[in-house]
Amino acid sequence: MSDWYYAVNNEQKGPVNESEIKAQLASNKLPSDALVWKEGMDNWTPASQVAAFTFREPPVPAKSTTLGSAPTVVTQAPGGATNPESAKPVDMASLLGPGEALEVTAEDAEANKIFGILAYLSILWIVPLMAAKNSPFAKYHANQGLVLFLGEIALGIILSILNAILFSLGLGFISLVLGLVWLGVIALLIMGIINAAAGKCVPLPLIGKFKLIK
Repeated sequence: MSDWYYAVNNEQKGPVNESEIKAQLASNKLPSDALVWKEGMDNWTPASQVAAFTFREPPVPAKSTTLGSAPTVVTQAPGGATNPESAKPVDMASLLGPGEALEVTAEDAEANKIFGILAYLSILWIVPLMAAKNSPFAKYHANQGLVLFLGEIALGIILSILNAILFSLGLGFISLVLGLVWLGVIALLIMGIINAAAGKCVPLPLIGKFKLIK
């Protein structure tokens, strides 16, 4: 997918991929009249007039706006550059909860991927806090791992109580249906591991909005 650039308050940003701009437009973090450009375009053009981004509103005929010459990619000094890719979902953007994604450095994500993965394996969420306590990437996934772990405990208690009641009423077969709830927990666990392995910090559905570790 081609790299895009966009301008906010006369400040050029990018390169980013098409899905990043779509996500910002959808969440209103980027106005529909923000100027965008990619290689092959003659001029900077409002996003609302670009076919790739007209999912928000129908294109309005208007002349394109010239912001200046095509952008120049600037390489930042090592250690000071951020990693926008770390805040992009892994093909699950429509399922994300209301929590906020975290942008971390590429170095942090690469060095602490294993801790991010371990964070989702039950009690092992504590490992990233002990082994990489200064890593924003590790802490982000440790937080989601902790929330998921507590959710598993709470769910286990609730289902145990419900099963006891159902069996006492002779409705034990319903407990089999309730057991399917665990498939949702497994799905969240897998999504968390996939995000961590990809070096991304994006919120999981339902639990992503909770922040227990700061």
